[in-house]
Amino acid sequence: MKRRNIVFKALTCGLATLAFTACTDVWDSHYQPKPELNATETLWDLIEADPELSQFEAYVKATGYDQYLSQNRFYTVWAPVDGSEFYLTHPLEGVSDSMLNVYKFEFVENHIADYNHAATGVMSENKVKMLNGKYNRFEGNAGSYTFKAVPVKATNIAAKNGLLHKTESNAIFTANIWEQLDKIESVSLLNGFLKSYDEVIFDEVNSVQGPMVDGKVTYLDSVVIEHNAWFDRFGTVNREDSSYTMFAPTNRAWSEMLEKTKTYFVYDEETLDRDSLQEVMAKDFMCRFLVFSNSMQKSPTDSMTAYCYTNMSGYGRSQREVFKGDALKRLYANEVEKLELSNGTLHVVDSYNYRTFWHDTLRVQGETLYSTEDGAAVSEYINAIKSYATISKDSVEKYKHLHNGTVGVYKPSSPTARAQLTYTIPNVLSSKYRVKVVFVPANFINYRDTVLLPNKFNATLNYRDNKGRKKNISLGKNLLNDPTRVDTMTLIPTNAPEGVDYFEFPCNEFNAGTSSTLTQLVLAITVGSRETEFDRTFRIDQVFLEPVTE
Repeated sequence: MKRRNIVFKALTCGLATLAFTACTDVWDSHYQPKPELNATETLWDLIEADPELSQFEAYVKATGYDQYLSQNRFYTVWAPVDGSEFYLTHPLEGVSDSMLNVYKFEFVENHIADYNHAATGVMSENKVKMLNGKYNRFEGNAGSYTFKAVPVKATNIAAKNGLLHKTESNAIFTANIWEQLDKIESVSLLNGFLKSYDEVIFDEVNSVQGPMVDGKVTYLDSVVIEHNAWFDRFGTVNREDSSYTMFAPTNRAWSEMLEKTKTYFVYDEETLDRDSLQEVMAKDFMCRFLVFSNSMQKSPTDSMTAYCYTNMSGYGRSQREVFKGDALKRLYANEVEKLELSNGTLHVVDSYNYRTFWHDTLRVQGETLYSTEDGAAVSEYINAIKSYATISKDSVEKYKHLHNGTVGVYKPSSPTARAQLTYTIPNVLSSKYRVKVVFVPANFINYRDTVLLPNKFNATLNYRDNKGRKKNISLGKNLLNDPTRVDTMTLIPTNAPEGVDYFEFPCNEFNAGTSSTLTQLVLAITVGSRETEFDRTFRIDQVFLEPVTE
């Protein structure tokens, strides 16, 4: 959660600050009164005087917009006449302050826009940005204009601070995905977690200072920074100028999956606030592939690419997850509701339809080990001289057997030396993995090496126990690889029950960083000084932990 998408919302220019003050002394020309209209009345004067707008007048006044529409700033208003549906279904009598704020945002601000928006000539595909940030269509031709598909009854009524249009009914408010989540009780658990990242910070630098009052600075124009740490990583579904597809699991589906997910993020007893951290990490991973940017999808009926990267902190792959085939079909399984919203589509689903992608393969390349001569750091290989071999992509038959075409080569530092390699594997979860090593034969790298001998080695797995202590377990002694092929060996704990080929890690180390990671695979040559039938050189393509799924 280190990256933040910061959305600046200036409570300025008399739009959203209770002080109704001006942004600056220099108004944009769009805001200036228009003397050429020869109007002497304000928009508020026109609304008050019109008998067809008495109900609209009441809502404007109740939300404080009578003060806006009385000032010199230039607005365009689309006023629904009396008897419109909104007035019938949203009474003012006895309304709470919180609901009044809803009326302000979803109704009043949905019918007022900055600037001059006159009905003139033929208008098509004409979108107007309203004060609430929504984009409503104002289109048609002479004598037949519509405002968000609602017929306009009267147009271009001039005021000295704007234009007034009268509509036959109200424009229906359409929520965006972020707003709609608040309205669906069945997804309240998901919504509550996402909204827990909301922050509002006062921006002192960009705010306009006023006079000192009782020794304290006051502000004529307050600016706040709104941000949610979830947006930039997983999708800015609060933006009206974007388009997304989002899947929202119901509370039942969320709770069911959360209990399973938490088992992967068990922290040791030395971890501060281990239970809270476990809960947050589990929920965080469950949210990672809920959002898809529609602009990124080349063929959404065939495949969908998630907005979020798989690799958030060195975990697994650094790429976006692609859903296709059965995985794509499962996204839409058990759909409860589909909602077309102002910035995309929201699918409410009654099952969590994702594979446990957080339990993914963890890889360490064979050539990544380092050693130091001055003792400044712990050597990851000893009694060996390191080099590496690269297989070109042009060698198609060879390259396809390797993970990235590079092999770590560790030759003994003397004729009798026994090389020892230590691979640190970060981000292990509290779950089951098969431990695997990919060995490469000598002639794979150099065709002149015709004598192919196996390595003989011991394998040990270091791990973190529930107390946070470093423990180890043997994965076999005097093991032999197959020197005639690229050999992927599964290293099985020597004390594993019959039929079990994996190790279950008791604690997770996700995002711990290599400095505190205790999970390591140690490979040590065990060839004696007189044993000539074995090769002392390790040639390692990769070490990886393969998840065991249930």
